[in-house]
Amino acid sequence: MKKVLLTILACIVVAGAGAVGFIYSGIYDVAAIHPDHPLIAWALHETSERAVAARLRGIDVPSGLDKPDVIKAGGKLFGENCVVCHGGPGLKPTNIAQGLTPPPPNLYRATRKPRMDEMFWFIQNGVKMTAMPGFAKNLSDEQMWSVAAYLRTAPGMTPQVFSEDTGIPTAAANAPAAAH
Repeated sequence: MKKVLLTILACIVVAGAGAVGFIYSGIYDVAAIHPDHPLIAWALHETSERAVAARLRGIDVPSGLDKPDVIKAGGKLFGENCVVCHGGPGLKPTNIAQGLTPPPPNLYRATRKPRMDEMFWFIQNGVKMTAMPGFAKNLSDEQMWSVAAYLRTAPGMTPQVFSEDTGIPTAAANAPAAAH
């Protein structure tokens, strides 16, 4: 039994020393312009997915989030706080968005299936090791829910609706209608 415990202790010490050596070696490239190694990207993504899922319990989605004024308020807040990274239909990606690793998700992808509790959690808490900030210190719960309500309408949104909801002009929304 003593030999087994010493072996386990030796493995822990070696693993710890290896981790410290890795950290201090500078081997891992932290430059944002270089994407993570696929194994690292997978590990970070899976860790994030599991961590968020474990924290969604207990989030109660309030009623009334389908009201047009709530959605419109969320669109305005999205335009003020989120568009610089997440962009929108009819907008070219900003220099900031193009420099982010990992890149921000396309919230307007037509096949996206947004979950209200999950969107609220992301808006409230942000995500470490990404550029996604948490807004809990700057926005009220009501404001964060309105952004989630707006984002529920985002999949497949047209540039014109985006422009109307956010107040941000897009080239596509301002283009004259094509003559038939």
